Amino acid sequence: MFDAANNRLSYSEMLQPEIGYELDFAVGLTYSLDLEALLGIPVSFGLLDEVDSSLMRSPFYLLEAIRKSSDRLAVFCNAGGISLPQNIQSVYSLLENSVFEVKLANKQNFHPKVWFAKYINKDGEAYIKLLVLSRNMTFDTSIDLCVELSGRITHRSYSKNKPLADMLTYVSKYAEKTKRQRIIELAEDIMKIKNFEIEHPFEDYEFLPIGITGYDKEKTKLFDGKYDLFAVSPFLSDDVVKNLTKGAYNKTLITRKSSITETVMNSFDSVYITKDILTDNEYGVKQDIHAKLYFTKTEEGNYLYIGSANASHNAFNNNVEFLLKLKYKPNCVGYKTIFKDFIPEDNSPYELIEAVPEAVLADKTQVAIDKAIKDAIYAIKGAEAIQNGDVYDIFVKTKEIKSTETIKITPMQRKNMFRNLQQETVFEGILVKELSEFYILEVQDQKVVIMIRTKGIPKDRDDAIYKSIIDSKAKFLSYISLILAENYAAGVLEETEYLRLMMGNENEVNEAPVISAIYEKMLKVVHQNPSRLKEIADVIRRLDENIIGDDFIAMYTQFENAARRLLK
Repeated sequence: MFDAANNRLSYSEMLQPEIGYELDFAVGLTYSLDLEALLGIPVSFGLLDEVDSSLMRSPFYLLEAIRKSSDRLAVFCNAGGISLPQNIQSVYSLLENSVFEVKLANKQNFHPKVWFAKYINKDGEAYIKLLVLSRNMTFDTSIDLCVELSGRITHRSYSKNKPLADMLTYVSKYAEKTKRQRIIELAEDIMKIKNFEIEHPFEDYEFLPIGITGYDKEKTKLFDGKYDLFAVSPFLSDDVVKNLTKGAYNKTLITRKSSITETVMNSFDSVYITKDILTDNEYGVKQDIHAKLYFTKTEEGNYLYIGSANASHNAFNNNVEFLLKLKYKPNCVGYKTIFKDFIPEDNSPYELIEAVPEAVLADKTQVAIDKAIKDAIYAIKGAEAIQNGDVYDIFVKTKEIKSTETIKITPMQRKNMFRNLQQETVFEGILVKELSEFYILEVQDQKVVIMIRTKGIPKDRDDAIYKSIIDSKAKFLSYISLILAENYAAGVLEETEYLRLMMGNENEVNEAPVISAIYEKMLKVVHQNPSRLKEIADVIRRLDENIIGDDFIAMYTQFENAARRLLK
């Protein structure tokens, strides 16, 4: 277990649909979110072919990734949990209707890591895949874990799935109206799963949200009487450690060096941390533990808990978390088996700690920065974009903040326009394509992305973004070629070559090979999948006629008429 070299999972493998199925709708829950990592999710769901990382920088590919997935994705993260992309692109604003921040009333953290994905085939048969992770939606290299479960949708409800449905219902209130309805429908579908498939050595499962109405730490039974305990938790609190280990006979912990206290050492028989040898990897950095896992041996049986909850006070008393509880078959797996799996006698990646390490003092500067950012997030009331000629002025309204730190803010698409955050902060001269609900907060050079509900963003903002990317006939034809490609990896390469051919001198001669290639692709699409022509129509309606050209409209109209005849 935790063998990064030989036991590695990837989103692309775990989220791929079965043959004959495609993604209908998916909801992801995460504490922190990297927007660049999110753009890779359509590949994982099979909506796009996997391409080389260099091709992911293609604005057309990014535009296509968002266009293909926007209506099928809803991702929820903790307020202030969005990291600032290294390379801000206008297409990120198109993610607004797929990303939602959860701002808990108690100023604590939304911390679950779960995927709910529904797949459907042409006959209407559907199944749901559930991924329960300890990993956030980022490029972090820490050691994490995941459990994948699948179940077929039936025609009656099963109460065993109510915790999953309740978790979805809970997050739905943070989404906009259209996505909220889809999430509620997904929750209803999950209730109709008779059982999720589990493999040997497990015989049963239980879903355990924490921190939402009706669900608390008592329901987990993690703190009830137990004989043995094997825990993996990077972050710890002394009060939880005491309650967790109370009465247990065998007690082992894998954690981070910085989390070890006197109480931790006294509460466990043995405490392990990752060896520095784990630095010798492709990442060039130490791979520390980020997984959360609890094995318990009790009178009722042996159980494995996996999910987001650390053995910390906030996790079990303040945050919103999620755990999956798996029950082992009788006499299959015990404490010794788990111990040997994680800590083998030979080549163990972990080392035993004999004494409390020298205390690592909290970084007071970082604590102050984190507090200032959180204070700002909870003080901001909203924003409004007001048209001023051809541009817009943005007004951000904020409650009074009592902070010794200087807090700055700017629209994400104008990253060098920082203003000190005041009760009314004004940004003037914002172009339509730059309007976004993503903003950057900065405290002492540390930046995070936040979302602010912004009134007044015109309905044609998305069209303006499309026009800023597809601003010539050559780019339009290249993008259409990419949309129609059977293989997106090859399509991106073709698009790049077509641009090279046409950008020098846009005329009929240079366009002819591209028009011919598009004609052949459209001919194939009309016979194999005529409904795909709607994708081209969606792009056409966003762009100006002079970019599209009369000749292309004439060709497209012919194919559209042919498709209608075939569909009758």
